[in-house]
Amino acid sequence: MDSLLEKLLAQTEIIPESTEVALIASVRARHVSLAVARITAAAQDPAHGAIVDAAIHWAQKDVGKGGNRKLVAMRAVERLSVEFARALAAQVPGQVSVELDARIAYQKRATIDKARSLVAQLEELGVHKERVIVKLPATLEGIEAAAILRGKSDIRCLMTLVFGAHQVAASADAGAHSIAPAVGRISDWHKQQAGAIVGAEDPALETVWEMRDYLRTHSYDTLLVPCAFRGLEQVLAFRGIECMALPSALIEELHARHDDLSQTSARATGQPSKHERLAVDAAAYNRLHAADPLANAKLQEGIRNLGFAVVSQQQQLGEWIQKRQDTSAESALLAFFGVWDYDGDGYIDREEWNGTETVFNALDRDRDGRISVQELALGLGAPAQPKDV
Repeated sequence: MDSLLEKLLAQTEIIPESTEVALIASVRARHVSLAVARITAAAQDPAHGAIVDAAIHWAQKDVGKGGNRKLVAMRAVERLSVEFARALAAQVPGQVSVELDARIAYQKRATIDKARSLVAQLEELGVHKERVIVKLPATLEGIEAAAILRGKSDIRCLMTLVFGAHQVAASADAGAHSIAPAVGRISDWHKQQAGAIVGAEDPALETVWEMRDYLRTHSYDTLLVPCAFRGLEQVLAFRGIECMALPSALIEELHARHDDLSQTSARATGQPSKHERLAVDAAAYNRLHAADPLANAKLQEGIRNLGFAVVSQQQQLGEWIQKRQDTSAESALLAFFGVWDYDGDGYIDREEWNGTETVFNALDRDRDGRISVQELALGLGAPAQPKDV
């Protein structure tokens, strides 16, 4: 019997939120989504060593010769999303969506500049901008930035953290490529208000289907991509929708299950929207957003959580990359030392040294007539552990 994954794929396209090549292939993905939260673990996977090295190499050139290792590490962390996007673009025929730092979600100018920089870096690596989707939170500033990016730079945007009809209408009018309502977060809010919610009673299902019907009724090209599900029941409730974004864990669970898909109930598709076309300018957005407690609370919460994720990633990966730089530099130091230490006694004496006397004397800090690994490390500015002496 086919797995639930195969049955779902017969009706709906799945966009994996993953860096795992095998998993991306398993869903025959045409597009893939790259989230900040996925990069932290992926970067520390030995299988992605070449991607991390490319980010470090770029950061070293960007910072300049002799640059501070901590600054190099932080620039490398920023570059990782570009390097991962390039690698993922080689695995799918379609588009790769890349998340911007949520801490600038309320800064239109910074959002535009960051998006253009991201796309420009990827184009330098051979990934054309038509294959790049920039993910932005659907704040008023983010939506306005998306309109400018599409209109002036032909850069496509996916609006995230979408909870209300005003966000959908404004994003669609801005020419957003796609809109990603956070299904599970909508459910979470309703549960906080009303307690436990069971299956088809979940208000998030009707809310998101209505968003999709609104886009269809009013003939928008903007694609709806539900995401942030709280389990398979929510996922299967959206079978038949054009596409959805799923993390690795849910894709693997779908693959492991062989239930009869006909036993689940999905809403009838293609219903006319209940809403007339909304004209949402800045004033209307602010008014409607203030009047929508769900969207107001969850948008702020989502941006705050994504900002924390970015800070955590920068700290964790920054420290890890610094250690990686140290390990690489130490290996190079030991290899260099071994070339001169002909007798292998752990020191380079004057007979083994083929350089100038001035350099030898400068490296021989304790003036004992030989150079240790530690002395060479100090002279070259490279790390070396005492155990290597």
